[in-house]
Amino acid sequence: MSTSFPTTRLIFDRELPPMPHSVRLSLFVLFVYSVVFLADGGLGFSLVRDVTGFVLLSFVPGYLVVDAIKDEFHAVDVLYAVGLSVTLSMFVGWVPNSVYLQLEAGPRPLSQPTISFVYVGAYGLLTAAVWYFGDRTPRHPLGYLLNDYDPRILLVLLTVPTLSITGAVLINRTGFNGLTLFTIFLVGLVPVCVYTFDTARKYYPAAIAAISLALVLQNTIIVTYLGRGDGLVEYEIGRQVLQNGFWVPLGGKAGMPRIGVLHPVYALIMDLNLFWEYKLIHPLLFALVPVITYEITSRYFCKDIAFLSATLYIFLPRTYQLLGRNTRTGSAIMFTAFLLLVLLDDDFPQRYKSFLAFAFFWSVITSHYGIGPLVLFAIVSAFGLNFLSSVVLEDKRPTELPFERITLYAMLTIIWYMYLTSGTFGFVTNVIAESFTGEVLMTSSSTATRSISFAMPSFSYQVMLFSHLLVGVLTSLGLGLVYLRYLGDGFPYGQQVTDWLRRTIYSGLSERTLTDSNYLHLAAGIYLFFPLSFGPQVLSAGRTFGLVMMLLAPFPILLLRSTRFERIGAKPALASLFALLLVTSGFVSATVTHDVSPQPEIDGEDIVESGSTLERFTYYQVSTHRNTVVASTFVLDHVPDRSTLGTTTLGKFVQQFHSGPRPNLGFTQLGAIGEPRPEYVYLSEADTVTGTNTDGLIGFTYFTYQPLPSFHESNRVYTTGRDELYYNAMDGSSPIDD
Repeated sequence: MSTSFPTTRLIFDRELPPMPHSVRLSLFVLFVYSVVFLADGGLGFSLVRDVTGFVLLSFVPGYLVVDAIKDEFHAVDVLYAVGLSVTLSMFVGWVPNSVYLQLEAGPRPLSQPTISFVYVGAYGLLTAAVWYFGDRTPRHPLGYLLNDYDPRILLVLLTVPTLSITGAVLINRTGFNGLTLFTIFLVGLVPVCVYTFDTARKYYPAAIAAISLALVLQNTIIVTYLGRGDGLVEYEIGRQVLQNGFWVPLGGKAGMPRIGVLHPVYALIMDLNLFWEYKLIHPLLFALVPVITYEITSRYFCKDIAFLSATLYIFLPRTYQLLGRNTRTGSAIMFTAFLLLVLLDDDFPQRYKSFLAFAFFWSVITSHYGIGPLVLFAIVSAFGLNFLSSVVLEDKRPTELPFERITLYAMLTIIWYMYLTSGTFGFVTNVIAESFTGEVLMTSSSTATRSISFAMPSFSYQVMLFSHLLVGVLTSLGLGLVYLRYLGDGFPYGQQVTDWLRRTIYSGLSERTLTDSNYLHLAAGIYLFFPLSFGPQVLSAGRTFGLVMMLLAPFPILLLRSTRFERIGAKPALASLFALLLVTSGFVSATVTHDVSPQPEIDGEDIVESGSTLERFTYYQVSTHRNTVVASTFVLDHVPDRSTLGTTTLGKFVQQFHSGPRPNLGFTQLGAIGEPRPEYVYLSEADTVTGTNTDGLIGFTYFTYQPLPSFHESNRVYTTGRDELYYNAMDGSSPIDD
């Protein structure tokens, strides 16, 4: 008697398909990283760990997913792979941290070796899943994407960011700015040369990537410390997370996983000092935004306009001067670029498009609490315009922004800001309410009011102001003309006007613009952010233009490029872009005018030695020197708890790099000559070099100030040469030991 049992085919019985190239790369990176990590630096493999750690977090997981869901891996998919990888890396770090906060037990998630085990394990499982469940369709390796390019030309383009980095290091270490000035001039020439000689339009993306890397990395490496924007505040949040081993999502800046999770994760996985992680990793990622601008624009305009548009975007001064340093704003804008890229991609598989769009939108709202609602507003506006066009006009493509997806985005934003961070939802709603009640726009603190109230501090600042105004005007005209072309099918206008516009303006447009409602309506929704340029500095041109010009950059280019007269062609656009870079980058200020510079770090030593008071104000407003950090550390180590320090408005007291316990110090404005002085007076280099007691910031680089009071030599208890600490006891004693 025999007994037979039914057989069940287990999942493990499935025959493995051929190993995809993405799986091979992932296994190689995981293996090398694991070996170097276990060696614990004993073999001197720190550089290998830096590289493999960066690739592991910034490319591998996205490459696995995108390669698995697409039939063929194209050049644009490299962008998707990077964007999705950074999103997944932020999510993978956020999940164990949230579990730890709920359980209040177990190993600390944002510490070693826990974090390396988490990422190697998670991406190892993803690699196995892609291999096991992947299809059998053979695909080309990554190197195939470079087959059509001449490596010599790519190498020449690569020398531009290399020279830029070298020049920034020289300024940082020796004060020599010759190479940096040469590189800025070279960066300005790259678009001219590529546009002129690349008749096949093949090297446009590579050129955009080269000049973007050059400008962004130069701007972050050139400073000794994180002196401009929110860099120090963001660094302090990341440092506290590394010290604790976990992240507590508080309100405001401290409630964003981009700061509380991703910065510490990169530092831990790469075994990189957090300071250098801030100066290198975000700029490397943000440098892709102009490339995304090119990719989106090339779908609706000719490649020439797309190239000039991407060049305009990166040449806007605050794009590379501010957004490469402010990781929250820059990252939110970067993820917005990825979101727009996938929303406007007709070739991406529709069933996976929603997943990528959702992932990128989550990254936007978890990077910056202000950019997220703005992007949601633009999407809602685009949906409304799409709906109207589908009702009024014929032969227009239906919207690919369904109401259900927009509702999901809105609920995600509300839930995240209301329940998963502390106080952020109330802050955001208050700002929106104030905007509608008129308390934000055109106030005494707004950029527009300050621009009108007093003159720009130099020729370079005047060019910066008028260039932003001109870009805004040309964008409005260009967008209006393209909308006229879009509406032409539904609202006919004069034939003579039509013929003239088609000869002079529309020849660079793709026919896709006539039927694809999504692009124009998203551009119109983002265009509505332009009024924020007239709001307070926290919302003004630096951030607004960085956000809106990703989609709007081609519209001013349309008006700066002649298609009727071939001898003129793009010469006005190229000349304008070249001049814009030289003036607003600080090149002209350092070589010709020697006045207040938009990038005073380039000419820092000359400004300190022989610059005017206003030039020095500008320089110290964005720069922090090492001796100021040393002096601040001395104060924190030696001044008694609950003491009061008198400081100035411009003076720098930098406590973010102090690793030990900090006393509870009070700070007060240093009074004028003859007024009572606090117990301690701390004068930083900014005060002693300018010789001023600044007591208020009017706007831009203008301060109210008085002469710096003099102090008796016997009261000085510490000095670095330019930073000084005084103790003003009535009996002449000092609690600080000599």
